[in-house]
Amino acid sequence: MDEALIESVLAIAAQSERAAYAATAKQGPAEVAEVVLTEVAALTRVLPGPDEKVPVQWDLGFGDERLGYVMTVGGGGATVEPGWYEGADVVIRQDLTELLRAVYGEAGPHDSSREVFVNFPDGPPEADPDGRDPRRRAQGIAAARAATRAATANPVDLTELAIRMGTDKWGRHWYTSTYERYFARFRDRNVRVLEIGRGGGESLRMWTHYFRRGQLIRIDARDKSLSIPMRARAVWGAPDHEFLASLGADLGPFDVVIDDGSLMNHRVLTSFTALFPHLRPGGLYSIEAVGVSYWPGWGGSSTDLNSPTTMAGFVKSLLDGLNHQHIERAGEYEPTLTDRTVSGVCMHHNMAFIEKGVNTERGAPAWVRNANSALFRDGDEHR
Repeated sequence: MDEALIESVLAIAAQSERAAYAATAKQGPAEVAEVVLTEVAALTRVLPGPDEKVPVQWDLGFGDERLGYVMTVGGGGATVEPGWYEGADVVIRQDLTELLRAVYGEAGPHDSSREVFVNFPDGPPEADPDGRDPRRRAQGIAAARAATRAATANPVDLTELAIRMGTDKWGRHWYTSTYERYFARFRDRNVRVLEIGRGGGESLRMWTHYFRRGQLIRIDARDKSLSIPMRARAVWGAPDHEFLASLGADLGPFDVVIDDGSLMNHRVLTSFTALFPHLRPGGLYSIEAVGVSYWPGWGGSSTDLNSPTTMAGFVKSLLDGLNHQHIERAGEYEPTLTDRTVSGVCMHHNMAFIEKGVNTERGAPAWVRNANSALFRDGDEHR
């Protein structure tokens, strides 16, 4: 789907109801509806649904106009096509502008105009000698539940998404609760997220669903012909400083960078050096698998625990930079870029989070920094 159209729809959803209506009319209600329902259909594949394929008729209102779309839910997939399905077992009616804001707008209830109808046979038992009607009813209810849940802000948490997408972030590792602690504030914002990835794209699909209003970019060292979800793109190339810095200049700035790439220490540090300048103030840069800092075969060391050539050693150096104003040095010192712009460093088991911001607070006065212990005789420090 056209990237410019998706960006336009995301921008429309961020506006007030009246402004969103006017912008939808200008963009084209059918184009907006197609983007929104394609998103809803994609999320229904993640949610529990019917075993069989069930046609769900979406009946969207926009002014005096009615727009019909048939979403086929269940059976391990979901598709959406414009049109009308006479006699559909499930019918969902809703105002288009409200549905747009439910899927891509600010978090909150956006379902006041939504009507759901499950049309199943309700005759006497003898009218259904094969006992098919109860199963048909159950399948329709499951389809209605999946479709309406997918059209609601944040219907699943990151752990559920990780499991359903088949990533290793819950089960092999236990990353998701920590990620949610730091990323929850970005989830409902129109953010730009960069993932340095590996594997078959499972995590890209997870992050795309998690950041429901975000635009995702994934970097791979080679073209893997991934199945790319809407609102995402894949970029490949040699992961050297020149390539990454150029990509950051072209596609940034980013609100979130997630490094789950090669795991080789020197490459992780190259990525950080090239991409951190393209992180927005207030953004977060996360690094997975910090444990390889201690593996010699991966460029790490279990003897020199403070080596700045390992992930853990480098992150420790960022802590010193975070407090560079308090370090006593001979002569003048020119703060580095990270000294000035790293505003927080948080470490968890096998994970690091670096926050970007302004770090220009002054240190203590020289007379305090240079005071000898005689100024603070025993007990005086508590007076």
